[in-house]
Amino acid sequence: MNYRADIDGLRAIAVLSVVIFHLGVPGFGGGYVGVDVFFVISGYLITSIIKHKYEQRSFKLSDFYFRRIKRLIPPLIATIAATLLGAAFIMTPYDMSGFSRSAVAALFSLSNFVFYLESGYWDTASEFKPLLHTWSLGVEEQFYVFWPALILGLMSIRRFVPFGVSLALISVLGAALCIWYTDVDQSAAFYLLPFRVFQFAIGAVLIPLSAILRGAQEQFPPVTGTLVFWSGILCIAISVSTLGGDVNFPGWAVLLPTIGAGLVLLGGAWPGESHVTVRVLMENPVSNWLGRVSYSMYLVHWPLVALFRYQYGQALSPSDQVLLAAATLVATVALHYGVERRFYQREPNVSGTSNRLSGSSFALRTLFVTGLLALLNVNAWQSDGWPWRFSSLSLSAEQIREGQKRRFVNSNSACQITSPLSYKACDFGAEIQLLVLGNSHEPDGYNFINAGFGDDESINLIMFGNANPCKDLRRTSGRLMTGDEQCQERLDALFDPAMTARLDLVFYAANKPYAANKESILDILRQLKTVNPDIQIMTLGGYINTDRPCSHYINESMTTDACALPGNVVYFEDDPGGQPLFNEFQAMESYYIDRVDLLCKNRVLQTCRTRSGDGVPAFYDSHHQSLEFSEMSGKLFAKKHPDILRDLAN
Repeated sequence: MNYRADIDGLRAIAVLSVVIFHLGVPGFGGGYVGVDVFFVISGYLITSIIKHKYEQRSFKLSDFYFRRIKRLIPPLIATIAATLLGAAFIMTPYDMSGFSRSAVAALFSLSNFVFYLESGYWDTASEFKPLLHTWSLGVEEQFYVFWPALILGLMSIRRFVPFGVSLALISVLGAALCIWYTDVDQSAAFYLLPFRVFQFAIGAVLIPLSAILRGAQEQFPPVTGTLVFWSGILCIAISVSTLGGDVNFPGWAVLLPTIGAGLVLLGGAWPGESHVTVRVLMENPVSNWLGRVSYSMYLVHWPLVALFRYQYGQALSPSDQVLLAAATLVATVALHYGVERRFYQREPNVSGTSNRLSGSSFALRTLFVTGLLALLNVNAWQSDGWPWRFSSLSLSAEQIREGQKRRFVNSNSACQITSPLSYKACDFGAEIQLLVLGNSHEPDGYNFINAGFGDDESINLIMFGNANPCKDLRRTSGRLMTGDEQCQERLDALFDPAMTARLDLVFYAANKPYAANKESILDILRQLKTVNPDIQIMTLGGYINTDRPCSHYINESMTTDACALPGNVVYFEDDPGGQPLFNEFQAMESYYIDRVDLLCKNRVLQTCRTRSGDGVPAFYDSHHQSLEFSEMSGKLFAKKHPDILRDLAN
């Protein structure tokens, strides 16, 4: 196959987009789409290799996988080993345990599954995951497992179904699957291969499309290829500059960088000479060098950024960005020339490539080294993050995990409106029917109100079950509708006339309860008030959000007081009226429980309580409150307002 310098130029654009995005440079909020560009490039190149060798009757699966192993695994092993060393020096045991789990998964091309299972509202901040970027390598390596067999199968039936038609069909159906499933499970659509395979297929379909264009070259003006190329560059540029973190990605948005990458590749393969501007941008020595080292640069940049932020804080100053960019460049050179090129050359039989590094012996050696590194990480994972590295700890990894689990002990056995089995815990004959509604803080609200008033047999507490999945609500024939099946089931149960009519109170609990992202909950409460105007709404006010998990600060300082220090706090609800939806919620609610007034002397942050009466931290992560702290707070409130529920209900 002929070398195409423009593909290295496209690799350079992709990797720089990702690196600059992770450095937090303004204007690159969508730089993560560089990964999508890489997927398209991989689909194009891998399919080209397989098709070419198949037509030459020289394709062997063993050779294909051997070259993939030499290309990908040694630099990955080196990166994980170096990151493990850095993590061992700075990470607390709880975070080290999580890191080691992801390292084991990354070594065996499964990290995308691990990060998918960890994703969502409970997801640990990205700086605590130095191997988060390996999710895309997991997707690529899983793609390599099945794609050769698929291409060989499509080639064998091309007399009946043209090769390009088959790939086009996979592209269209795969894109439709990705777009549809983003609304069902956004994390799955982002991390898992079935929802990304269309991007590889779009790269592959460019091969037969390029052949068609070569046959019809005279039908297009000479400038057509250049226009196609620059249209692709524009699509990628718009994606990088506009697709920020608030975009429902991948969804429809993923088509822009994917099609953009395809157009750039197609423009580069267009018959005839490349336009001078194309050569200047894509085929200059700097772009080509960056393209050649792009894999090493992608591997090293995020561990450096993540560990730096872990040690020194999330925000990167301009000097930090420059320092990390320089460190990334140095580490890239070291990994590319010290490891990557020692094991893999693009051109076969290049002088200097050792014959000892070929065949099954290399695969066995690689597997052996991978196994040793995996065992080391398994040891760190299973031993709770090597706590022996610290002379003393306030909270062990096991204590943190158990503390987080205890939040759900009571709410899991509560009356749930969507589970027939949970109706056994319901007393619908009680005088007061109270619905606890919220996002992931709903269990905290339940623990609060249950501790204060749960012993009163005249009150029945009902759990909604987390409104987080309830997005993009719409009214259809007076009914609230959503694309999420789980949420729809809860909404249908809640707005059953028999259920809505019996409700007296709604106890709303959420972090930053009046923030802009609570629009869906606002819609649910409005609908409840419309259907049953007598329902009274109580709001449990927010409290403290820390920059890092509270448990991290506790182990640093040996005291929970660190969780209420101004330098560690990113949000404090001393002024709820400043939140965007305050007026809308206030127009409906009957009572606001001011937790700052309840738990902080004179509403001063440093005086706020950060542990329960028996010393349990207020929260282990950044804002979800522990069972013990919620119960303490609920009892304090009930002591001050013993008749509040009865007064509101009547």
